[in-house]
Amino acid sequence: MKYIFIIFILFSSVWAHKLNVFLTNEDSNVHVFAYFASGAVCQNCRLIIKNKDKIVFEDKLDNKGKYTYNSKFKNIDVIVDAEGGHMAQEKIEVSKPHTQSLTKHIQEEETQKYYKIVISLLLIGIIFFLIKKVKRK
Repeated sequence: MKYIFIIFILFSSVWAHKLNVFLTNEDSNVHVFAYFASGAVCQNCRLIIKNKDKIVFEDKLDNKGKYTYNSKFKNIDVIVDAEGGHMAQEKIEVSKPHTQSLTKHIQEEETQKYYKIVISLLLIGIIFFLIKKVKRK
């Protein structure tokens, strides 16, 4: 029983440190917003912009986890590195504007988080049910 609890604690901490990157595109500007699954912004994280596996720009995000990059390239890879193994990468085609609002994106992330919690609780319930069945035999 204690092993199941330890495994659950380890897996829940993995989701807590996930780094998310949200990109929007207006004209040739790419707006970058990076945040952790807990909702905390990625302050002063390293920002890397690549085009065809070649680094074309490197800087740091501001204190709000944001940055605006004026792109000269059509297809770019945006990489945010928060050190300690926390890294996220997104691709964007600059010629097509991204119309999704930030609040809608965050709501979708929250919904996905709740689905993961429900699925995790159902799996735990199934595991306990199976253990109870095995112990009765």
